[in-house]
Amino acid sequence: MATANDIINRALRSLSVIGQGEPADSDQAADALVSLNDMVASWANESLMLFQVSQDQITLTPGKADYTIGEGAYDKNTVRPLSIEQAFVRLNGADYPVKIVDRQRYESIVLKTAQTNIPQWLYYDTGFPASTIRLYCVPSMALTLFVDSLKPFASFASLSDVVSLPPGYERALRLNLAVELMPEYQVRNDKIDMMARDAKAGIKRTNYTPPHATLGMAERRRYNIYSDAI
Repeated sequence: MATANDIINRALRSLSVIGQGEPADSDQAADALVSLNDMVASWANESLMLFQVSQDQITLTPGKADYTIGEGAYDKNTVRPLSIEQAFVRLNGADYPVKIVDRQRYESIVLKTAQTNIPQWLYYDTGFPASTIRLYCVPSMALTLFVDSLKPFASFASLSDVVSLPPGYERALRLNLAVELMPEYQVRNDKIDMMARDAKAGIKRTNYTPPHATLGMAERRRYNIYSDAI
């Protein structure tokens, strides 16, 4: 495993900014660390660069529809999800899916305070540093909500932070950091640029999951025995 400093030194060597075996000076390393964290943060906007779906559990309170999630959030203090992929609630050992809906569909609900045992819809109202999960119908009993989400990579707090990522990510970090640093050092290297693009493309191919084909109706309606609704 490599450290952030190892990735920075290799990126600068590939641009001939420093020589073979020569480490970056403190200013070069500090500036490159900022660029590295900026780049990693930007990868959060490319869902196929994220290799893992995280699952969080939130204890639901009867009569409460909204739950905060993210950095310092009251209900779930965790890394703020970029998006919620799927969700379900568990009751008596059985799991009941909760459909993810967009803002338009959530806003179309006339009576948002209606209650039922099992919530049917979830709208993820994104905010920063915390977001809000809004449920409909409002749960009338204590349940556990399971939320599967995509979360960004952790930033590198220092040059000594160790990179622990799946195969291919260290190469992508090094090459794409080199591309990121090219303007700063007034360097242009088309080969490195091409290799950096290829490294990211390889990761995205690995992380891509083909959508599941469905037969019959685009959306199958199911009767919910707890809410007495379809």
